[in-house]
Amino acid sequence: CRNFALTRMDWALQNPPILHTDRLVLTPLTFDHLTQFAEILGHPDVAPMMMPATVPWPIDDAADILSRSIYLGRLGFRMAILAGERMVGTCGIGPSGSVMFAIHPDAWGQGFATEAMQSFISHIFARYTVDQITADHFTDNPASGAVLQKLGFHQTGFGTGTSAARLEPAPVLEYALRNPNVRITS
Repeated sequence: CRNFALTRMDWALQNPPILHTDRLVLTPLTFDHLTQFAEILGHPDVAPMMMPATVPWPIDDAADILSRSIYLGRLGFRMAILAGERMVGTCGIGPSGSVMFAIHPDAWGQGFATEAMQSFISHIFARYTVDQITADHFTDNPASGAVLQKLGFHQTGFGTGTSAARLEPAPVLEYALRNPNVRITS
């Protein structure tokens, strides 16, 4: 008789999150999504709002970011947002608990960002030990701010952000959302 131990990471890799909403499926981003990932983040209307992407975004650069965003059972991964068979966007969380999302302009105005992020944030708060998550957006991207506010984020400050698709740093608004599952005792 042999006993086998399944590590937490092995279990997580064998049980990746697949999140379902009324209209969307969120699945861990893989290299099968590379072309669509590069197309979405490299779009001229999206890239200036994202840190790593340029216009156009070379596939090798997108592959580098994607390789650092693979689901490994801990914070620091991205998911593909699928409407039917079509990838309409991506969302993710960094190792420090900062979330991001991007939707292809063809799918803007349909509530996909809010719907996807509600599911994603609920998953993060239920599965990971985090007191809060953070986010930011460039001030010339008020639509992202509206999504964050709908999700319950509260503005915590101002800062400066960079994007590979911008010539110089630009102002950002910073936000935080406390985990409702964490009770703070005094």
